[in-house]
Amino acid sequence: MNESLVHRMTLGESLEITEAAEFLHAARAAAASGRSVFVDCSAPEFLPTFTIQILASLQRSCRESGVSFALEGVRDSSAAYLRLAGLESIQDR
Repeated sequence: MNESLVHRMTLGESLEITEAAEFLHAARAAAASGRSVFVDCSAPEFLPTFTIQILASLQRSCRESGVSFALEGVRDSSAAYLRLAGLESIQDR
């Protein structure tokens, strides 16, 4: 995949709720510009519910924009929650 068409994002150890809207806005802007969005999830020990909701929303935005979306580095402690949210098919552990 052409790296210039990919927007890579990284979740910090703890994504605070105050940062969540900014993260989602930046990711949606990348998807709307036609760039695929890859999110590195390796830093957080676990993903809080609001973060999983943001990732699910981002997946929908990417699908609607016709671009790829993938989660990378998902820890086992978060994988089950992502499966429950319907995000298991986009995990690249």
